[in-house]
Amino acid sequence: MERNILRGSMLIGILSFVLAVVLGVWRIALTRGFELPSIPDIFPPHGNLMVGAFLGTLIIFERMFALPVKWLLWVPYIWGLSAIAIHTDLIYFKVLSLLALLGWGIHRFIAYRTFKHFGIPLIEFLSYVVLSVALFNQNGLAGSVESALAGLSFAIAVIGVERIELTLSSEKKSAKIVYALLIVYLLVLVLNLSFYNLPIQIFGFMLIFVALGMIYNDPVVISAFRRSRLPQTPLHKFSRETLFVGYFWLFLGGLFLIFWDFMPMQKDVVYHSIGLGFIFTMILSHAPVVLGSTLSKMPKKSPSRFLFYAFQSMTLIRILADIFVSNFVELWMWSGWITGTLHFVIFIAYILTVLKSFS
Repeated sequence: MERNILRGSMLIGILSFVLAVVLGVWRIALTRGFELPSIPDIFPPHGNLMVGAFLGTLIIFERMFALPVKWLLWVPYIWGLSAIAIHTDLIYFKVLSLLALLGWGIHRFIAYRTFKHFGIPLIEFLSYVVLSVALFNQNGLAGSVESALAGLSFAIAVIGVERIELTLSSEKKSAKIVYALLIVYLLVLVLNLSFYNLPIQIFGFMLIFVALGMIYNDPVVISAFRRSRLPQTPLHKFSRETLFVGYFWLFLGGLFLIFWDFMPMQKDVVYHSIGLGFIFTMILSHAPVVLGSTLSKMPKKSPSRFLFYAFQSMTLIRILADIFVSNFVELWMWSGWITGTLHFVIFIAYILTVLKSFS
């Protein structure tokens, strides 16, 4: 019963994702020479929708689906709706956002009491604190580079601690170091948003260490270099391969932050390497497991590698067009909305093929 109620919250996430894509393509077309009407102010910023409403709701849904708590089933609904409307600056939606954050914190405390491990619940709660601070800033994630980086980093931390969960529970020292780095990273992000204005290169170095730490402590990835008891099924091999790609994008995003002062189109390059590159690659990689747990089934075959690498190709074209904008202005003008549209089409096709693999 509880799980059926939770499934409804995914509608908020799905609608937020679709609207974020439409507004993103619309905004690109507006700024690159196409005659389109301006986007009405009533619509939320692209980042608020994609990161706050879509990813934020998706992660809460996934965790609550695994551990349903009847009296907290409202949390993903309230979180998603408040993330969509918080840009209006109406106090009601800010109060709802804080209420959802409190509910999420209580759920993570229940997870700690249930599983007797505080590591993952703590970071998952702190990650949402960081995201909340970013959403509360003026214009949300579109308000500043710092807000956008904090929003993206919320997802990095949640994904990162999940990937090192097994090695962290085995008391491996390197996993503890990565865990501590994630905690420090989140706290520095909050301080940077609230009080300081640190050089952005600092976050680049931290992300590089995070990426390397994840690679070294991810049990699926390290099974390629060591003897592992993990089953070498086609799905396991696909996961290992796609996780490598995701970590590559995160490492690259860290490098772009370090060379921020020398990069053309800095914001676009960094946002796309971390957002489209790392975060969405991880979504594609985890889709069979997440959907499998939701449907209580196991996929009978691996997802489409063609569609996975088609998505990566669109990301690469988008980033290269941003980097070489001064040499290929026309390519840059056209690449944004074309790759954005194709990203959406490929993503939907990929998810449909994953769903088909359960039948």
